[in-house]
Amino acid sequence: MFDYTVTTNKTIEAAVDDLTSSLKNVQFGVLWDFDVKETLHNKGFDDFDQSFRILEVCNPKAARDVLSMEEKVSYFLPCKVVVYESDNETKIGMPRPTALMSHIDSKDVQEFATDIEETMIKAIDEAV
Repeated sequence: MFDYTVTTNKTIEAAVDDLTSSLKNVQFGVLWDFDVKETLHNKGFDDFDQSFRILEVCNPKAARDVLSMEEKVSYFLPCKVVVYESDNETKIGMPRPTALMSHIDSKDVQEFATDIEETMIKAIDEAV
């Protein structure tokens, strides 16, 4: 499966706040918090009403370690976690690192992707 997505009863704001905290607990920081709806409204697309917050997150040590294994992993960095509304529910999801890196021919990278995925799932589940 390409993604890991869960539903929460929290508002988008509360989910982003809790996700930021839970990511910090597993040594990930938020590099960028992209509010898609706000950005599109600022560009004149006032008819876009669906809320999306795209968080670009990173663990600097993990990034250094995996980049030393394979440069092409940089194509997938930083990791993304999205908080959005769908059918009146708040969702938190991410592309699975194992799916993104599945075509890199390196057992070490595959094992690394599994570890990062498990860590990020733990943070997402804690935020729910």
